[in-house]
Formats: sequence, structure tokens, C-alpha cells
Amino acid sequence: MNKGRVKCFFPSRGYGYIEDHDGREVYFNLSVIDSRLWSTIAHGTDVYYEAITTAMGLEALRVKVAA
Repeated sequence: MNKGRVKCFFPSRGYGYIEDHDGREVYFNLSVIDSRLWSTIAHGTDVYYEAITTAMGLEALRVKVAA
């Protein structure tokens, strides 16, 4: 899994972006986060994630809060 930091998160819209260690943005949707953790996701939260490359760029498949 990759490690990054939440760059921005829009819970009312259901998505956000992670900044990886190279400064790239990785899109994520709320559906890839355990619903019990939604309240712990905020700007600056360290996370682990798995990502794929799509036509629109990098997209996270799973996001977990780093302990």
C-alpha cells in the first residue's frame, strides 16, 4: 500500500484527494473508505491507499487511516 496525506476532502460531495510522496494527486470516493472512519478523514490526515491509473488520473481503490 502507498502512504499519503489527505489534501482536501468534501464529505458533502463524497470525494477528496490524497497527495502522495511525489506530490501527485490521487482521487478518492467515500465508497473506498470504511463508513466508520468517515469522521476521522480531514485535511492533513495520513492514510494508506491502493491506487490505479484511470483515464482521468490516479484513483484510490482502498483508503485506510494510518495509525
